Amino acid sequence: MIVQKQRVFVVILHFITLSVAHRHNSLHRSAEDTLEDSGGHTPPGLCSYGQTTSCCSGWRIVHGVCQPVCARLCVNGRCVGPDQCLCSAGYAGPQCDEDVNECGFVERPCSHRCMNTHGSYRCYCEPGYALSADGYTCAREAACFSLRCQFGCQMERGGAVRCLCPPGLHLAADSKTCEDDDECRRGADVCRPRRTCKNTFGSFVCVCRDGFVMGTLSGAVQCRDEDECLIGSHRCSRHAQCVNTDGSYTCQCLEGYSGNGRTCRPRRASQSRADMYFNYKLSKRTKPRRPSS
Repeated sequence: MIVQKQRVFVVILHFITLSVAHRHNSLHRSAEDTLEDSGGHTPPGLCSYGQTTSCCSGWRIVHGVCQPVCARLCVNGRCVGPDQCLCSAGYAGPQCDEDVNECGFVERPCSHRCMNTHGSYRCYCEPGYALSADGYTCAREAACFSLRCQFGCQMERGGAVRCLCPPGLHLAADSKTCEDDDECRRGADVCRPRRTCKNTFGSFVCVCRDGFVMGTLSGAVQCRDEDECLIGSHRCSRHAQCVNTDGSYTCQCLEGYSGNGRTCRPRRASQSRADMYFNYKLSKRTKPRRPSS
């Protein structure tokens, strides 16, 4: 029986060894095939280690091709190297999560007015001008004078003219003036976690929620927890201990006190049985007697 178990163990061990060797050879062949397909030129992410060719450090093989690895997500872009993002147009930053204000460039992209949007921008014209089909230049249009638009007008296909509103605004019922869009009504996904949305005229801003402050966390500027206990902004009783939590804090009354933490009162000392009996006998002695009839 023991000899049979030993044989089974040897067979299993041999199978595992062959499987590991086959996987290593497959990865090696995939890397070599990639090198051959590139015409002999070493493709990015492929390194030679002696007689072995495999993916470099910071790269991993995906479907036979070495792909870079980014520990942090490239929000509006793609990973092009180890922890290196290539941002899409209109975005910047290590993770491509920062909006580029195109309207702030020295060479402004619009001939008249420019309104920055998230990841892009939009042009609009002065009253009496219409935005051309290229979306950048403005052309004088006599029909715009009669419309009396608040911000400008735009030529539609077919020659029709209508009033135009900047991004973040929409035409009012009079089809001339512009009203604000409340972007904060879209939902909770407007801002990142730990931030809350505040509407502004024509746009919105994301600010840190109560209990969080803007600061550097993990090498990035983001909302981090504010330690109310450390900076003394809590409202705990002087007879309580402040305990910091993520985005808030709790108050715990000290020993000998009771309450909700913000209000703590001394606990009454419990009377012993002897004291209770003594007070009972004393009350009997001092209790007034009723006069006899």
